[in-house]
Amino acid sequence: MSKQTVGIVGCGKISAAHLKAWSRLEGFAIGGVFDVNRQLADERAREFSVGRVFETLDQLIEACSIVDVCTPPQTHAVISRQVLASGRHLLIEKPVVTEVADWDSLVELVKRSPGKLAVIHNLKFAHSVRQAKQWVDQGRIGDVLRIQREFLTSATTDRMLVGDKHWSHKLPGGRWFETLPHELYLTHWFAGALELDHVSVIHTPKAPAGAPADEVVAVLRGDHALATVHFSANCEQNRRVFTVQGSHGQIVVDILGDQATLSTTQDAKWKRAVGQQLLHAGRTLLHAVPDRSRYGLERLRGASPHSRAIEAFALEVQGRGEPATPFEEIDYVVRNCDRIGRAIDQQLMALAAKGHTGGMAN
Repeated sequence: MSKQTVGIVGCGKISAAHLKAWSRLEGFAIGGVFDVNRQLADERAREFSVGRVFETLDQLIEACSIVDVCTPPQTHAVISRQVLASGRHLLIEKPVVTEVADWDSLVELVKRSPGKLAVIHNLKFAHSVRQAKQWVDQGRIGDVLRIQREFLTSATTDRMLVGDKHWSHKLPGGRWFETLPHELYLTHWFAGALELDHVSVIHTPKAPAGAPADEVVAVLRGDHALATVHFSANCEQNRRVFTVQGSHGQIVVDILGDQATLSTTQDAKWKRAVGQQLLHAGRTLLHAVPDRSRYGLERLRGASPHSRAIEAFALEVQGRGEPATPFEEIDYVVRNCDRIGRAIDQQLMALAAKGHTGGMAN
């Protein structure tokens, strides 16, 4: 069986993870790379021993059966139209687009194209998140009541907030629009499709250029569950936490540490006397030892959330797996990213019109 050829579009930081993942997969070969910055493309090609650097996007699409897009999201709509119209398979980094109108125009192409579409929703493939999903599916915490996502960072720890030149600063809602897909597809995966209820914004004098709304909370609501997302540009703890509260327990996922902990301790007077936190810590430690062993082995084998996401798409393309990112998941993310991003910008404009240098708008 001949190998399917993969063309990488965009040779920035994230492209290394894509090239590494594809190079490990049987049945696939890197056909070449393309970037409008030829020097960047040449450097990446040398680093991964890629034989061809394409002169144009047209050449890459013509030569490759799979197009893997790693460019900034402002370019995604134009590139996606060209790829989908060609009938090639399309793998693309999130956010898919920056305008919901662009997504609406792509939807018809997606439906008509023989090619598959997948978005890198990589946290779904993280070791800790998969463990959390397994616990939820097993009914370990009962009914899901609430999802809470914390993305707390600062300019001292977040490269996208340094200075005023990063491409994320020009997105709707600034830097937060870049990470919003993560928050939304995780919410969708654990609690289903929720409706945006409201967005609250604070702008303080400390706000960096990339996040003029330096404190943001978005609330989503469904028939049986709520979800909250908190963004902060003022927290040097650098927290990335995903919490699932159920009717019988709670799961806390430390995204940066890639570790999930489960608490199903029921209240009792004797447990209060011993200390609920102490009991929970003991159970967590018992789980952590084998969990860290499995995690370490996965890392030694080169497995990462990105590589697993790309492998899932590869299996889909070969007809051996389910869609890596179902259409309804992508659609949910795109539309709610648009709503939240524009709500942030509108509230910032309202604050500016009132002459506020700090404060909150609902």
